[in-house]
Amino acid sequence: MSELSKSQIQKLKKTIPEKVGQRIKAIRNKLTISQTELGLRVGKDRQYVYKIEKGKVTPNITTVMILLIALDISASVFFKDLD
Repeated sequence: MSELSKSQIQKLKKTIPEKVGQRIKAIRNKLTISQTELGLRVGKDRQYVYKIEKGKVTPNITTVMILLIALDISASVFFKDLD
């Protein structure tokens, strides 16, 4: 196992939320669900969904899982090839 440098960690902190958000948005659009509708399904407001999709906030793993359940997609499928 290798140790991550500070710059690698910083890069991951930026890119992972962006990739997660992009993937959530792509799935939501494929299902033709609005941000408002997804927010209602998971008990969040549209603005929070927007911020997740834009990578402006980093949702915790519980929130990600709730979103995945609402989008009817498994975590293994969602996270496959995310790196």
